[in-house]
Amino acid sequence: MLWSLLFITLIGNRTTHPDRDDPGWETIKLDDKVAFQSSFYTANGVNYTADRALDGDITRCSHTLPTEPNTEPISWWTVDLLGLYEISCISIYNNYQSNIDLSGAWILIGNSSERNAADTTECATINTTTSGENKTFNCENGPKWGRYVTVYKNTSGFVILCEVTMKGRKKELPFKLIKENKTWADALYHCREEHMDLVSILDKETQGWVGLEAQKADTPFVWLGLHYSCTLDLWFWADDHCVGFDQWAPDETRTADCSMSGAMNKGGNHLWYKKSVYDKYNFICAV
Repeated sequence: MLWSLLFITLIGNRTTHPDRDDPGWETIKLDDKVAFQSSFYTANGVNYTADRALDGDITRCSHTLPTEPNTEPISWWTVDLLGLYEISCISIYNNYQSNIDLSGAWILIGNSSERNAADTTECATINTTTSGENKTFNCENGPKWGRYVTVYKNTSGFVILCEVTMKGRKKELPFKLIKENKTWADALYHCREEHMDLVSILDKETQGWVGLEAQKADTPFVWLGLHYSCTLDLWFWADDHCVGFDQWAPDETRTADCSMSGAMNKGGNHLWYKKSVYDKYNFICAV
């Protein structure tokens, strides 16, 4: 099978976006990150897996399988940056090859490994085949932040990436995982004594931050500052905010009793679950 050379790198635009001249933009180290894709092509005993796009060798490519006829034509490649980053723009270099066409594919950035509109922000649309040219795509309306970066193609064909590099800036987490097993009340007391409070999650950005801390826990769940009031029949946060944004697991009902509080799953997409306040878990403090 014929190959193309596809090179993706994130760089700042030094003419139309002065904010990207900030010296804080750096090349993100990717060889220790985790990449995965919708499928992988195999030829002559070689699996063209997602990690090949992160190894620094532009002759070793990742390659998804062509989408099958009469199926939904979706191919994608994703890298988990294992942290939250502000990311600037993308350049694609592709050697000439007539059967490679990325036109119409999207560059998506988000805080969930799910590739849907609710969990991602579009950085840019690829408006060319990239065949035989070097093309730069600025993230629309300025840099985008997120944990996952995806090349998403929902038309027939496949995605080949020979090397991926990015420029951005890592965002410091304003939260801290405490690896001590405590009841919800004891966790709340600890956070208020040692830091600010047991964490409240009011938006998608905070959910992404807290999820990064949760994945390092020693327990299957971590306590959040989320508690149920049976008197008021509502969930509220330790800082007295009511619940607006939420990430409840699909099978979790909002009804609870007086001895229930909210905990985040350490794995997956870090969904929320009702747990007895007497259970003992690690917990996350706002600092």
